Amino acid sequence: MLRTRKVRNAVAALTISVAAVLAMPGSVTAQNPPPIPPDLNFLEILPAIIGSAVQGPKSGVEARDELLDTLGGLLSQPGVPKEMAVGAERIVSFISAPEPGSPGGPAIPTDGPPISQFLYPTMGFDCLGAGQNSIATALAVSGPQALPLPGPKRREAAFVFTALGTGGATDHKPHDPLTVSWLNLDTNRAGSAQLDRSAGINPDGPATLTAIERTGSGRVIATIHGSMTHAGPSGHTTCGFAPTVGLLTVE
Repeated sequence: MLRTRKVRNAVAALTISVAAVLAMPGSVTAQNPPPIPPDLNFLEILPAIIGSAVQGPKSGVEARDELLDTLGGLLSQPGVPKEMAVGAERIVSFISAPEPGSPGGPAIPTDGPPISQFLYPTMGFDCLGAGQNSIATALAVSGPQALPLPGPKRREAAFVFTALGTGGATDHKPHDPLTVSWLNLDTNRAGSAQLDRSAGINPDGPATLTAIERTGSGRVIATIHGSMTHAGPSGHTTCGFAPTVGLLTVE
């Protein structure tokens, strides 16, 4: 639990610091990026950067520019870990690409379920017992699809989070429940939703939580973060997960 609080507090502090830097016009450049605290890794800093861009009223162009400037500043710093650089570069490439369906942009998929795995797995600390962590994966599905129930419609996205090795998810709501926060880069529409077990996936485990959000059509960048409770062999266990980041094109 101590490790979970440390990660959560560090992410919150970084999100606030990045948001403060972004609030000052012209202050974020490749020559003057916000400093990276030495004890944070890519699991923590990339979601914080995305979270800061989602906050506050701004146009879609402004949100994209903020993300590109901040990530460009991050990549310009010496000693950036390889995994952090790879994640940042994938996000920059996604943001910089032309809007799907526009001249010069990628075609919108028309066959098969448009499933997008999040960029990297995440970890739930002490989920399986003291010192035993759960690895979790997340994915997003663009509608219209039948699953997860009740099924995302057109212009909607479903988010699915699975914590490996855990028992079935419960209805207990921690003080910081597992949440998806998202931003549509092409419309500047943003939102968030708590994930729950209403879709009935893997009721006996591993714990699987879902949410369906009306993101609108376009390129969506999302982060999933927070805590969930599962029914383990020793009773109910609540554990927090480091944020993970996903990229999705919604029809």
